[in-house]
Amino acid sequence: MLHIKTYKAECYPDLIERIWILENLEDDITIAVPPNQYINLIIPLENSCYSHNEKHVDNPQIEGLSLQSSYLHYPKRTKLIGIRFYPHGLHSFCQLSGREISNTSLNFSCASKAFEDFATNIKTKNPDELIRAITKKLSEIFDEANYRKAKLLRDYYQYFRGEHKMISIEEFCEQNKTNYSTLNRHFSKIIGVSPKRFERLIKFRKALCSLIDSNEKLTSIGVDAGYFDQAHFIREFKLFLNNTPSTYQTIIKSADQESQIINYNFRLF
Repeated sequence: MLHIKTYKAECYPDLIERIWILENLEDDITIAVPPNQYINLIIPLENSCYSHNEKHVDNPQIEGLSLQSSYLHYPKRTKLIGIRFYPHGLHSFCQLSGREISNTSLNFSCASKAFEDFATNIKTKNPDELIRAITKKLSEIFDEANYRKAKLLRDYYQYFRGEHKMISIEEFCEQNKTNYSTLNRHFSKIIGVSPKRFERLIKFRKALCSLIDSNEKLTSIGVDAGYFDQAHFIREFKLFLNNTPSTYQTIIKSADQESQIINYNFRLF
C-alpha cells in the first residue's frame, strides 16, 4: 500500500495546488492515473526510482497535463516528493511550453538546473524541512514576468473549476475584455491544449470526482459538471476513459476497498 501525505502550499498558492510525499514500504505496485489537468514536478528521494508509462525514472521529472490515462509503477522502497501545479503554474518557474510536456514525463533538468542535484544533496528526511528546501528552490527560479503573462489563464481556470454555473468560453472572453484568438494563443503556449479541449477536460474531472465523493445520481453529476444531458455525459466520459460513468464508478469503489491510493489519483480535483 502506498503511504501518501499531502501538504497545503503555503507559498505560491495560486500556482501550486499542493505538495505531496509518497512512500511505498511494501510490495511493488502499479496504478492507473486518469486524465487530469495538473502538472507535477516529481523528485525521487533516497536513490529511489519509479516508472511512468514503462519509462524508468530516477531524476527530477515534469509530468504534464494528460488527456489520457497514465500508468505508474512504484517498486518497494520508492520515496518521492511532488509539487502539484495548477495547469498554468509551472510557467512562472520555467520556459517549458505546454506542448512539450502534455501527455508525457520529461526530465526537469533540461529546463532548470536548480533541481538537478536536489535529490542527491538533500540531507533531511523531515517532511517540513523537505518542503522548505523545495520551496526555496522554487523561489530561486520564480519569474515575475512569466507570472504576469499567465494572469488570463489563472482567471480562466479559477472560474471554470469553481462551483458557480458554467458560462461559455465566449462569455468569459467578453467579461475579461479579450477574444478567443488571444485566449487560444496563451493556452497553446502555456498549457499546450486549446481552451475548448481544456474545458472538456475540466468537465470530465468534475464528473470523475463527483463519482467518488457524491451520492447523487449520474444524471445530476453530469448536469453539475456542465454536460447538456446524459448522452453528452456518457459520450465525453467514454472519450477520456473508454468506460461509461456507471462502469467506472464500480471500478473506483472496488479499488477503494482494496487500498487508499484512490485518494491520490482521483479525489484531488
